[in-house]
Amino acid sequence: MTNFRDFGRLCGTGVWRKGAARGFTLIELAVAIFIIALLLGSLLVPLSTQVEQRQISDTEKTLQEIREALIGYAVSKGNLPCPDTGTDGAENVTVGTGICTTVAGGIAAGRVPYVDIGLGSQDLWGNRFTYVVNELYTRRSPATPFTLASAGTDVRVCTTQACTTTLSTTAVFAIISHGKNGFGAVNYTTNATNPASGSIDEQDNYGTDADVVYRPQFSGGATASEFDDVVVWLSKYVLFNRMVSGGKLP
Repeated sequence: MTNFRDFGRLCGTGVWRKGAARGFTLIELAVAIFIIALLLGSLLVPLSTQVEQRQISDTEKTLQEIREALIGYAVSKGNLPCPDTGTDGAENVTVGTGICTTVAGGIAAGRVPYVDIGLGSQDLWGNRFTYVVNELYTRRSPATPFTLASAGTDVRVCTTQACTTTLSTTAVFAIISHGKNGFGAVNYTTNATNPASGSIDEQDNYGTDADVVYRPQFSGGATASEFDDVVVWLSKYVLFNRMVSGGKLP
């Protein structure tokens, strides 16, 4: 009877094939265990969390598109649009003045006028986007349109409501999605204002003053520390650059 060593020689290898087969199986097993470990690791992140992260990412993209549309509007018209302070998606301007209907402390605040810019009616959670703008930059005839020398009240972007640290003091506008909790936002379907937030940082983002809060998302603690707003803004100097390039300034 041919033994395993003879079988190895017959195969032309000079080694015991049974041992070689065992070694290959161990390698396969190690690879399989590694792959299973990777799969189990990915399952540690709950599916709901992955969905929320995707929603935030998609919302950031939408806000960037709105930001670009507002720049395009200014390049085309010579001014930024006023906020929508009603529920029809159109900007609100006082007839015969060329000035936004609602202005407080040099700031016009309301919702994105999606009818005028062609997008931005609601976020992924069914709420309207908040739009805060230096009202001088929304003026049109018969009011005096803005120039490179225009000042007014710029939007101030801070890391907290107390604004001890500022990220920008020269933002001409900011756009805000009030996130999954939607506190303080206006619902697109019902036109009702959602309940107020217990977080002063979130409260600052649906107020009517010049301050806007931008900070990391947080929802794992007390209501007072919660924050899930998504925010973008535009420096007035970027707007100047785009309008000069478009022949609308100086």
